Amino acid sequence: MHLRNWWFKHSNTEENAIDNVFRLLDIPWFYYAIAILLGVVAWRVWKRPAAGVLAGYVFLILAETVLIRRATPASHFQPELFWSWRAWDQQREQILTNVVMFIPIGVLAGWLWQWKGLRFAVGLSVGIEVLQLVTSRGLCEFDDVMHNTIGALIGVGVVILFDKISRVEEIE
Repeated sequence: MHLRNWWFKHSNTEENAIDNVFRLLDIPWFYYAIAILLGVVAWRVWKRPAAGVLAGYVFLILAETVLIRRATPASHFQPELFWSWRAWDQQREQILTNVVMFIPIGVLAGWLWQWKGLRFAVGLSVGIEVLQLVTSRGLCEFDDVMHNTIGALIGVGVVILFDKISRVEEIE
């Protein structure tokens, strides 16, 4: 079965298929335009393409985690460590999303600053959590910082490993 046929079979109508695509891109288009603008400016200022990509991607993460959300009166702080792991069945997707979302941060920050890039990633994660608490636009939790740090660690680790492998190949 062709992918297109499968897609339409499982999405009921063409309109639902389009909705499914845009559900993946829930950030309004102008945030992407701002991210591109910030990326170009950072690239030109710091003369490093990775800095430009990092600046744009950081803005998109801020948009997704804080800027596009509405303030809610619900509780905004979860101080219990590992609570999301104990609720794995309900939180699995959120945990994995937080890890995967920060892998590119780790790769880009690792490319720019090696292991010191991990400090940037942790600082960004803590900053997001504080913004969520202060603006009432999300749940401030230690688990998110931990999951984001795991993702960044994977990203920085990939860069360091690639760098070591490429150096070994240069020697041989």
